[in-house]
Amino acid sequence: MKRKLYDSITFEDIKRVYLRQIRVNTKNKVKIRKFEDFYSVNLARVKKIINDKNYMPSKYNIFLIKEPKYRIIMSQNISDKLINHVVADKILLPVLDKCLIDTNVATRKNKGTHYGIRYLKKYLNELKGNTIYALKFDISKYFYSIDHEILFDLLKTKIKDKDSLNIIWKIIKSTDMDYVNGEIQFLKDKELNKVQNMNILNNHYKKVIKEIENIPLYEKGKGLPIGYSN
Repeated sequence: MKRKLYDSITFEDIKRVYLRQIRVNTKNKVKIRKFEDFYSVNLARVKKIINDKNYMPSKYNIFLIKEPKYRIIMSQNISDKLINHVVADKILLPVLDKCLIDTNVATRKNKGTHYGIRYLKKYLNELKGNTIYALKFDISKYFYSIDHEILFDLLKTKIKDKDSLNIIWKIIKSTDMDYVNGEIQFLKDKELNKVQNMNILNNHYKKVIKEIENIPLYEKGKGLPIGYSN
């Protein structure tokens, strides 16, 4: 097991992650343009934060989206997003990817939907003539319910590098900041008032009100940020 994953992060790693992941996948192109106005300076600043081992997550930009249903999105600035992806790419993936079964194809390099479909066809052919059952389910409020201590203890069994564990812990604990629930509650109240002031009580609006009311707040010591795509 490598014990110095953190110290192996180079400037070229940061640049590669930015170009291949952040620049391509960030929907908010205004953020990208502002970051690239001082491109080399910003990359160097991220590298310095990593070198100095003093990273602290910035405040999330928290907002509501309505489609396909009401839910909270917690967006990061580009530097924080970049640091998160570098941690995933250089620390988490090299250690954890080898622990996953091959048929776990979601959001994994060289896997994905088409890889999963090939597996499905293979098993369907092998089981031809037999009764086949498929289980489809969802874990309610899954990301909100993840226990920080349990998750971190599991990661410590695989990752021994203290600097890597330190930055991972800071990222995990970022939802414990008081402003997070304050922002979420403010957005819920604002949207509820807007809907209720319409004075329409048909089934559609009752459903909308219930969706807004059911948006959870974070319990201390639980939950990961929702929605990093913006």
